[in-house]
Amino acid sequence: MKTVYFVRHGSTEGNEQGAFQHVHTPLSALGRRQAACVARRFERIPVEIVITSDMARAAETGQCIAARNRLPIVFDPLFHEILRPTIVRGQGRDTPEAREIRRFLAENWTNARVKHSDEENFFDLKQRALKALDHLVERRERTLLVVTHGTFLCMLICCMMAGKEVSPQWFDRLQHFLVLKNTALSVCEYDKGKWQLVIWNDHAHLG
Repeated sequence: MKTVYFVRHGSTEGNEQGAFQHVHTPLSALGRRQAACVARRFERIPVEIVITSDMARAAETGQCIAARNRLPIVFDPLFHEILRPTIVRGQGRDTPEAREIRRFLAENWTNARVKHSDEENFFDLKQRALKALDHLVERRERTLLVVTHGTFLCMLICCMMAGKEVSPQWFDRLQHFLVLKNTALSVCEYDKGKWQLVIWNDHAHLG
């Protein structure tokens, strides 16, 4: 059996201000405190390796956990957050331009042939999640910690449940149901070809 511990990255100013985030957005002061809390928690949870998204906010969270617990760390773009159009990164979600782009993205979310610009759509995200799950299964470690992002982790869970059958409508419903706090811990197990969600959104380390 393989056990994968998933941690969402710590908070950022973008999270706190409701903005679309840059790839290089770092943790805020709050996020660094959260990362320190979850790093201490892994003193009591044995894992063999930390695999983290290469986006700065996740990488910083993963580095905090790895350094405190003297764990090897790998930065893997497979686990980064869904890519939004470059033009809106850094903007508040309610600016006129961002609202118009959000409307366009929502209208074309189920159309694999239409994009605004350089973003990932549902189909891109789904294929990357399926590839990421295959990668985790193929790795030799039996206990892994993955530091990733809210939307992408939701897609990972959907693909664990339904594989290639995940639809945009099904993902949208589940995404709004599965709330995930910054640095929350979720645990999944893989055995005999099947995934199981064991723990979701455990943030007891935050008090």
